[in-house]
Amino acid sequence: MEAEGERVLTNIEQIKNYLSDTITDPAQQFIFIKEIVRKDSESIDYIHAYEQLKKTKWYRQLADEQWDDGSWGRFHSQDSKSLVKQTFVTTESALCRARELGVTKDDPLIAKCIKLMEKYIQGNKTWTDNIEKHKDNGKGHMFCRPFMTAARLNMFDSENSAIEPLRCVVVETLKTSFATGCFDGSFWEQKVKEYHVPSIVAPGSFYGSMLLQNSKSMDDTLQRQWLEYIWNAKNGIYYLSSVPPSKKQCIEDRQFNEWLCSLELLSGFSLFSDFMKDDVLPHLLNEVDRLIKSDAVCNLNSRYADSYRDKNKRNTDSILRIARTLVKC
Repeated sequence: MEAEGERVLTNIEQIKNYLSDTITDPAQQFIFIKEIVRKDSESIDYIHAYEQLKKTKWYRQLADEQWDDGSWGRFHSQDSKSLVKQTFVTTESALCRARELGVTKDDPLIAKCIKLMEKYIQGNKTWTDNIEKHKDNGKGHMFCRPFMTAARLNMFDSENSAIEPLRCVVVETLKTSFATGCFDGSFWEQKVKEYHVPSIVAPGSFYGSMLLQNSKSMDDTLQRQWLEYIWNAKNGIYYLSSVPPSKKQCIEDRQFNEWLCSLELLSGFSLFSDFMKDDVLPHLLNEVDRLIKSDAVCNLNSRYADSYRDKNKRNTDSILRIARTLVKC
């Protein structure tokens, strides 16, 4: 057993200091300035970091592959017959990457795509994806499209008025579903059959969590019920992770990346820190401590540095990615 005081658990301020000393690449620097140090967007440091980000190959990939209509092609499903090879095979994948890089709604690329997503939600335009027929000849698929689009729009612009009607439908259905304190799956399924709410935004789903985060749409009671339902869901978060958020993973574990993805998703809820503080938070801090002391190897899917072959830069990428969640606790 280690002597008391021999190993000090890394805290968030120590992580900030470490990152400040080790970050070298523009994308890392922008994320650090924006999300870890939390500089104002009008500050000289923020503006400079953003301008440097736009010169990176990562940002240029997004800019070069964006279509004239603001999309990156199909929204959700890849066109396997396309003769054009793109890094981003769907608009969703491009938006996900932009979010990873910390790009905001004020960026020209995202602003252009937001206008298109608003049209998708309001029915003025539709995805170019093929309709998935399923058992109802595509009715359910077409019904869920605005909700999925709104969830992606919410990643960048949670106060956008186009989102609110759809979010309200989900919240009102959840209020009745959780009226007894436990989730009434039968009631929810009935509302799905009535095409009142799509199954893809059910509790425990990726799109549902994305649509409801960063908003005041749920009161604390309902939000806590939502998070408790997801936190211990044995099959994880549908479309994202097969491991529940409560089941801690070490950085060597095969499922560490998807487990962290689930924490990143839920970090957009105001009560997130209540679920993290007693168990998961100290565990994550300890895992970062191990990374800093080179006590472990991490294979996170994080890519901010220009050169991913550099072990030190990969390590910094991983620590920075974890820190983005830690600062929300």
